[in-house]
Amino acid sequence: MNDFGGSGKILKSFDPIVDDESRVLILGTMPGAESLRQQQYYAHPRNLFWPLIYGIFDQKPEQDYKKRIGFLKSRNIALWDVYKSCRREGSLDSNICDEMPNDVAGLLNKYPNIKYVFCNGETSEKHFRRFVMPEVKREIYCMRLPSTSPANASVRTEDKMRMWRCIRHTLENRVRHKSVVVTEIGEIIILADEKYVTDILLPGSGIQWEKYAVFSGNKISELTKKQVEDYFTGRTKSFDIPFEIQGTAFEKRVYNALLKVPYGTTVTYRELAEMAGNRNAARAVGQALKKNRLPLVIPCHRVIGSDGSNVGFMGMRNNPVKNILIGLETRMKNGF
Repeated sequence: MNDFGGSGKILKSFDPIVDDESRVLILGTMPGAESLRQQQYYAHPRNLFWPLIYGIFDQKPEQDYKKRIGFLKSRNIALWDVYKSCRREGSLDSNICDEMPNDVAGLLNKYPNIKYVFCNGETSEKHFRRFVMPEVKREIYCMRLPSTSPANASVRTEDKMRMWRCIRHTLENRVRHKSVVVTEIGEIIILADEKYVTDILLPGSGIQWEKYAVFSGNKISELTKKQVEDYFTGRTKSFDIPFEIQGTAFEKRVYNALLKVPYGTTVTYRELAEMAGNRNAARAVGQALKKNRLPLVIPCHRVIGSDGSNVGFMGMRNNPVKNILIGLETRMKNGF
């Protein structure tokens, strides 16, 4: 009788499911006792892996194992475990001992289309970050997802489904990289994709996070973070980062005009409207500025009322953040 759950026998994991089209890797720890018995990934009937991986694509899991593997490959999803072999009593990761790792770094170096790794639980993530990432010879990003094991009952199934949906977002290129700056106005969140800074979120800003898979910062978000830090210390008075102006034709004219307003100066809404080609569109200018996703870079805080007052900022009347930013630039410009 095979001792798939006993601590005396050396247990061996499976070969990876991967091909040249794979774009994401889901990384588990070690197959459980039932998986080893059936020689199938995630074979335990109460493990949520297959219901989740099908569910994020709004489908129900097929029962045939070969079709399940085909489903993963058709979605460009690779699958493996961090351990090649181990001893373990039962199926819990906490009981693993004498473990030998798989060459996950070698697999990632062999399949360069895989840039994002999703770890199925805490043990997998700890191993990946400590031992694998330093050995990968290119940019790679990792996200821990709640374990699909039946032992992980602390997270509701609907919450697991929401978090696992990040895999689909990634495959659909809805990815953001996040860097955070702590400043005198509070925490500023910077989001970037592979080409541009997409959002700068000042305190009080909002974004629909569930539309994206959000990973740690990349080169673009980290470059922006450094320049935002320098802005608040006066070392940077303009930003040299890749960004794309988005919006209607009028909104783009407003944003481009605003980029010409010098550091430490202000313009009125009417003056900015005139710069954008329609001096009677002051109210429309205000609406455009509410949609500005790149404050500081596109400096909407430099726009004031005709009487010099703080009419509003980020959709909030008399927002004190605007006064702080104008005051900061005035001090730095005058050498205070």
